[in-house]
Amino acid sequence: MTGAIALTYHAVERGEGPLFVDPATFAAHLDEIVASGLRAVTASELARLVREGRAEGAVAITFDDGLASVARVAAPLLAERALPATVFCVAGRLGGTSDWPSAPGGAPVLPLATAAEVEALSRDGFEIGCHGMEHEPLVSEDAALLERELVRSKRVLEEVAGAPVRAFALPYGARPSTAARRLLGQTYASCWTTELRGICARDDVLALPRIDAHYVRSVTHLRGALAGGLRPYLRARRAVAGMRRRLVSDYAWSVTSGDAR
Repeated sequence: MTGAIALTYHAVERGEGPLFVDPATFAAHLDEIVASGLRAVTASELARLVREGRAEGAVAITFDDGLASVARVAAPLLAERALPATVFCVAGRLGGTSDWPSAPGGAPVLPLATAAEVEALSRDGFEIGCHGMEHEPLVSEDAALLERELVRSKRVLEEVAGAPVRAFALPYGARPSTAARRLLGQTYASCWTTELRGICARDDVLALPRIDAHYVRSVTHLRGALAGGLRPYLRARRAVAGMRRRLVSDYAWSVTSGDAR
């Protein structure tokens, strides 16, 4: 299967680093998605289509962390083009900042959308997904931690959004522990990773790949990805990212997770 992908964004504002896409670039991305003729769907809709073998020609726009710039800058640009999107929020940090315990040193600290803004996004037709309670990598087998990050966070977001929360995005894309994987399957209909590639017919809906917008920042690259191309490029970038992660973890040691990778 080709031509089915999910894109990941974080902050839609000016800034240095891979988490930032400036508003003009983001608007150009959205125009390219419209021009592609692909069917834009939410993350949950795309997961359903994968299960049914009907995902060909679909694209999902997703945002990790639930940053304020998504509600204030990205959402109006999406609405102007009638494009749906999924916003994966950190339930315990609504209205706060992205200084979670697992954040690596030097990571930008950015404002997060408030509960009122998340409610408004849901009311306006955006899907609200979960990104944990405290953005913890799900590498632990600890039952209390996993219940907080997967179950309690879902309840919080459903109360705020006034809608079911069916999709989860793994913080840092960290591979979940055995216990976390089991609870994910019991709690969510889909789980989204940071594996850098398009979606295949054989993909597991609890380990779906996404293409980070940082790697397709140029419209030319994005056009290629939307057309189902760029496989060698994305494979090379994926290999480099994998080597980097073996040397330096994406996340810091966290008291709550007890993980020190």
